[in-house]
Amino acid sequence: MAFTLAPYFHPTTVIFVDDNESFLKSLDLELPAHWAYRSFADPEIALDFLNQPPPLAPLVDRCFVHSRDKLGGRSMTLDIAMIEQEINHLARFARNSVVLVDYSMPLMNGLEFCSELTDPYLQKAMLTGVADEKVAVQAFNAKLINRFIPKNTSHSVSDILAFSEELQHDYFSQHTVRLINTLALDPPLFLLDRDVARSIRRLMQKYRIVEYYLIDEPPGFLMLRADGSAIRILLAGPKDQARALRDAEFLQAPPHIQQALRDGNVLMSYTDAPQDYSPGDYHWADNLVTAEPVKDAEQWRVGVVENPPADIDYDPSKCSYNAFLAWMESRQN
Repeated sequence: MAFTLAPYFHPTTVIFVDDNESFLKSLDLELPAHWAYRSFADPEIALDFLNQPPPLAPLVDRCFVHSRDKLGGRSMTLDIAMIEQEINHLARFARNSVVLVDYSMPLMNGLEFCSELTDPYLQKAMLTGVADEKVAVQAFNAKLINRFIPKNTSHSVSDILAFSEELQHDYFSQHTVRLINTLALDPPLFLLDRDVARSIRRLMQKYRIVEYYLIDEPPGFLMLRADGSAIRILLAGPKDQARALRDAEFLQAPPHIQQALRDGNVLMSYTDAPQDYSPGDYHWADNLVTAEPVKDAEQWRVGVVENPPADIDYDPSKCSYNAFLAWMESRQN
C-alpha cells in the first residue's frame, strides 16, 4: 500500500562533506537562511559525527505501546497521540537526514565514505566533477547512493537545494515504514490520495508551514510554521461527513447547519465531544469550520483552523524550528 503523505514531517539537518573549504564557504553564502545544515572539510570527522547515536530515538520507536494480556501474550498498539507530542522535542530537528559528499577527496572518496555510514535511513547524494559522473551513475544504479549532483555548474546550487528537499521527504518515507505498515491495517484514507497530497502541499506553501503531524480526532494534521504558530487542517471524506450529519441530527442542530453539513460547506471540529451534550446544548459557533472541496478529489472536504486550541503543552520559544536554528547559530559563534 503506497502512502503519498508520510504520517509526519519536520525539517531535519543536512550534512555537507567536501575537502574543498572554498566550496563549502561559497555554499554557506548561497544556502537559504532557514536551512539547518552542517559542513565538514574532514570526512573522518564527518563520519564520527554521523555515526553517533541520534540525540532522540526515532518517533517510530516511541509511539508503540507494548502490553501483556492475562495469558502472558504480548501485543503492540500504535499511540497516534504520540505523533503530535513530537513537537515538544527540539532534538527532532537535529536528526541527520541527508548527506551530500564530494566524490573526489584525498583521504577517502565519496563512495568509501558512504560505505562507512551506519544509519540505514540516511539519504546519500554524491557531488561529482565531470570525470566522476560515470562512477556516480554506476553507484546510483547499484543503489549505493540515492542521487548524484554535478558540481561547479551554473545550476549546481539550485540542484543541491531541490534534491536535498526531495531527499528529506524520501527520508521520512523510508524512516516511517513500520509506522506506515501499522497504519495500513486501518489507514486514514487521505494519506493514500495523490490529489489530497497535492492539496496539502499547496496549503503548506500558502500558510508557510514547515512541519506537520497526523491527528485522528478530528482527522487531519497539526501544522506548524517556523515560529511555532499553528494551524489545524481538517480532512473529511464521505464517512466522516455522514457521521457529522448524524451527530448534528441527534443534537437537533438548526436546519441551516444540517444543510451546510449535508452540502459539505462546513466541517465539525469536535473541540467538544458531541456525545457529552444533550440535544439543543451544543456550541455550534465554536465547533464548525468552513470547508471546501479538494481540487480533483471532491469527495474530500478540507477546512483550516487558525490558532487551534492546544491539546498539549507547547512552548514555541523553546521547541520551534526557529528556536532550533537560533540554537545552532549560537553553537557556531
